[in-house]
Amino acid sequence: MHPLRNLSDFEKKVLKGLSQCGCGSECHSLGIAVSGGADSLSLLLSLSSIFGSEKIRVITVDHGIRSGEESGGDAHFVRNLCEAKGVKCKIVKIEGGLIEKLARRQKKSIEDLARKIRYEAFEAFIKEEGLSFLALAHNQNDQLETVLMRFLQGSGTEGLAGISRVRGKYIRPLLDISRDEIESYLIKKNQEWRTDETNFETKYLRNKVRNLLIPFLRENFPGFGKALLNGAKKARWDEEFFQLKAKDCHTDIRRRCTQIDADKKEISFKRDEFYSLHKALSRRVFVSALNEAGFGERFPFYLLDEILLWKNEKKRELSFENVKVSLDEGTLCLFVGEKGIGRSCTQIDEDDEGIESGFSFVLKKPGDKAVTADFEAEVSSGEFGQVDEGFGELLAGGRKILDVKLPVLVRSLLSGDEIKTSDGKYKALSDVFTDWKVPKNLRGKIPVVEEIGEKGEIVAVLGENCGFKNWIVKK
Repeated sequence: MHPLRNLSDFEKKVLKGLSQCGCGSECHSLGIAVSGGADSLSLLLSLSSIFGSEKIRVITVDHGIRSGEESGGDAHFVRNLCEAKGVKCKIVKIEGGLIEKLARRQKKSIEDLARKIRYEAFEAFIKEEGLSFLALAHNQNDQLETVLMRFLQGSGTEGLAGISRVRGKYIRPLLDISRDEIESYLIKKNQEWRTDETNFETKYLRNKVRNLLIPFLRENFPGFGKALLNGAKKARWDEEFFQLKAKDCHTDIRRRCTQIDADKKEISFKRDEFYSLHKALSRRVFVSALNEAGFGERFPFYLLDEILLWKNEKKRELSFENVKVSLDEGTLCLFVGEKGIGRSCTQIDEDDEGIESGFSFVLKKPGDKAVTADFEAEVSSGEFGQVDEGFGELLAGGRKILDVKLPVLVRSLLSGDEIKTSDGKYKALSDVFTDWKVPKNLRGKIPVVEEIGEKGEIVAVLGENCGFKNWIVKK
C-alpha cells in the first residue's frame, strides 16, 4: 500500500470505505469491476493510488446489449487505460443480442438477466485470479435509487436496507461517496470517462427513478436523500436482527434435510412450531430454507402469504417452478427438484379436486400432452412436416388448432405477454382479454402457446375452452 500522505482527500475517503468493508493492507490481490463509466474509473484510479497497479486486477464485461461500436468501445477504452496504468485486465464479451433473446425466452427483464450473467463472469474471475475481494463501484446515488426502487416494488426491510457494503467477496467502498464527488475527482485527474446512453432511457425502472423521480424529490423535498439513507441504515439494523432470530428459529424447528439425489432436496419443519412464529420470522425461515435447498430465485410473495395462512388447514399443497410445498398434520415440507421451464402453481385441499392458478407444459414430440382441469391439448405429427424436422400439429378438443415448431410451451398468462396482430404490431394479452371481456378469475385458465426458439414468440391464445374465441398468429 502506498504512503497515506500521498493520497488525495477522495482517495482517503475510498480507503475509509475499504476499511469499513474489511479490506486493508492484508489484501493480497484485489479485483475491480470496471465498465468505463465515471464510478468504476474513479475506483480504478483511487485503488491504483492506494495499492499500486501490481496488486489489482480488472474485469470488464461487454454485455452485447448496445451497438458493437458503443459496447465494444467501452471495453477497449478500459483495456487501454489499464495498459497505461500497468494493470492486468480481462474482457468478457457476451454475444450481441444474446441477453435480449434469453430475457424474452425466460420472461425476465433485460436488467435482471444482464446482472445474472455479469455476476457469473465475476465469480469465474474471482476464482481464476484467487482474489481476496472484488470491488464494485456502487455509490451513494446508487444507494438512493435502490432504496426508492425497492420501496416501489413493495420490499420489506431486507430491500429497504439498500445495497450491502459487503456480500461474500464483493465489496463496495464508494457507498458513502456521491456522484458529484466522483466526477470532481476525475476532472482533477484530467481523466475522461465513457457515458452509457441507455442510462438516459426511461424504459428501465432504475432510469425512471434516476431521471424522473429523484429530480422531482430534490426539487420538492429538500434533504430527502439524507433522510432516506438514514432510514435505510435503520432498516439494515432491523434486518440484521431479524436474520439472527430467524437463523435460531430455523435450527430449532427444522425436522430434517434430505438430499434425495443430485438435483432434488427436501427440507421440512415441525408444523405447529413453524406456525407459532411471528410472520416476520416464519417468512424469513421459509426463504432461508428455499435458499439452502438451492432454489435461488424470487419466490412470489402472494404464494408465501398464502402458505403463512395455512395454519388451520389439514392438508395443503402448491408448486412454483421447481419448488413443491406441502402441509400435512405434522409437517410443512419444501421440496426443490430439477430446474424446469416455465412455472406452475396449484393449490389442493381435501375438499377440492384442484384449483389451477398457473400452469406450464413443454411439448417436445408427438403424443406429448398439456392437461388441466379445464382443457387438454396434444401434439400430433400431422401433415405439416416430418417429425424429425421438429414440426407437428397442436390438437385441442379433438381438432387441429395450429401447426407448431417443436418444442412448444403451453402455459398460463404472464405479466407483459404480447401477441402479434394482423398489421405486424404487438398487443398486450391483458388488453386482448379486456376486449374479450374475460373475467379476471378466468384469465389464468386460458392457455397461451409459445414456440420455444430464437424468438420465443406467442403463436396462439386458446380461449375456446373458457367460452371465448381463439387468437391464432398466421405464419
